[in-house]
Amino acid sequence: MFQPMTTEQLKLVWKNLPEKTGIYLFQGANNKPLYIGKALNLKTRVSQYVKTGDLRLQKMVSLAKDIKVIETGSDIGALILESQLIKKHKPAFNIMLRDDKQYFYVIFTKEKFPKIFLSHQPSAISHKPLTSIGPFTDGTALKTTLRYLRRVFPYCTCKKPHNNFCLNYHIGKCAGICCLKQQSRIYNFSRWQSHRGSSTKSGQLFRQRRIRLWRTISKEKEYGRNVKAVKDILNGEKTSLLKKLEKEMVALGKKEEFDKAIETRNKIDKIKRVFENASIIQNIPYYDISNNHNERALLELKKFLKLKQLPHHIEGYDVANIQGKYAVGAMVLFTDGKPDKSGYRRFKILNPKSETLNKFQILNSKFKTGGDVGMLKEILTRRFRHPEWSLPDLIVIDGGKAQLNTALAVLRELRIMNNELRITALTKDERHRGSKIFIAGKKNAIPLSRLPISVKNLLLQVNAEAHRFAIGYYRQLHRRSIETRNF
Repeated sequence: MFQPMTTEQLKLVWKNLPEKTGIYLFQGANNKPLYIGKALNLKTRVSQYVKTGDLRLQKMVSLAKDIKVIETGSDIGALILESQLIKKHKPAFNIMLRDDKQYFYVIFTKEKFPKIFLSHQPSAISHKPLTSIGPFTDGTALKTTLRYLRRVFPYCTCKKPHNNFCLNYHIGKCAGICCLKQQSRIYNFSRWQSHRGSSTKSGQLFRQRRIRLWRTISKEKEYGRNVKAVKDILNGEKTSLLKKLEKEMVALGKKEEFDKAIETRNKIDKIKRVFENASIIQNIPYYDISNNHNERALLELKKFLKLKQLPHHIEGYDVANIQGKYAVGAMVLFTDGKPDKSGYRRFKILNPKSETLNKFQILNSKFKTGGDVGMLKEILTRRFRHPEWSLPDLIVIDGGKAQLNTALAVLRELRIMNNELRITALTKDERHRGSKIFIAGKKNAIPLSRLPISVKNLLLQVNAEAHRFAIGYYRQLHRRSIETRNF
């Protein structure tokens, strides 16, 4: 007879989970998966289900009889295995908690030089034949994976054929052969064949063109192998790909083509390295403090904000832009007082406002549109439309009264405001240092100097990390724009 886990059993299972990267499966009756997810830290991720306030997640947990985990050792391995298991088992709560438009698929067009790109709905692309691999749940990890694979196996993302080499060709991310519209006509071997028995000049021309043809055919074959390699990795066939590359390396060595053999060996090393590392996403530094210090800070924060429970999950938000250009938003997650990188999210602002806020607008609580406030409203709305992301215990926003009121309005509009969720906003002085804190439900701001030192430091750390993450994304977009213009 089916017996779901009690809360005590769930907590016991959670406490024994490894703090490693991998896949977790909530299993129901007959060991059928109810939900499948991935995490950089399995223990931290599953802990969010223990104290979730989301009714749908509570329902899922109440139906689970066990939690199974599979360690993968890397974020790429977890991403690919998660996709395979979701496709195989079609868990009910993966479907309920996400619609089709929230999953990611890698698209491969069926052309002479296949293009590779991402889509939420492959079925909506009807103008060209294609194949797809997916679904993938983590778009950020998938994009990072593809960026890394593209360095090892260059491929094309150009949507239309053109006569000039693209930027990606010049930076080594594209073979270049796919760029030229007239490629097949330029290297028409049957036409060159007529020059074989003609004059010396024509014969030289034939030989030159034959060399160019040979190089073109070699590039075509290499491009096909690159696309096949990307498919193999995303389909979880890493082992067979490595064996194939190792055989190729040995064969090249026997032919004394040592440069190509070394190049193949480098590819093998890069593939192995990325699957051995815990995450290919750059580690985000933070000031490491002891668990005792963390616990004391959380206890004092609970007391200061009059919370019913410890703020185990704190989310920080900030935006970055220059007069509306390259506008981005960032969300960071702190779990038990430490940054939890698996919960970091970046937002490219879809509707940036060019106007900036003046001092009156920042202090006026009725001002709720435009500038940083409008951008904050957008990223909060997008974030809280993800019911599968657990609700935080505390939100820390960079800004003042206007930003605080905007956050409250968004949560009320989405009907997810509750007494256990507290919202705060931190203002800065002229030197960009923390100055005051606004707390939802309190009329006046409180100087940070009046806060317990551990509470002040924790809030400032969350705020600084959100600012760093937002600025990093802004600089990335800005740098990319400059490189494109210069090219």
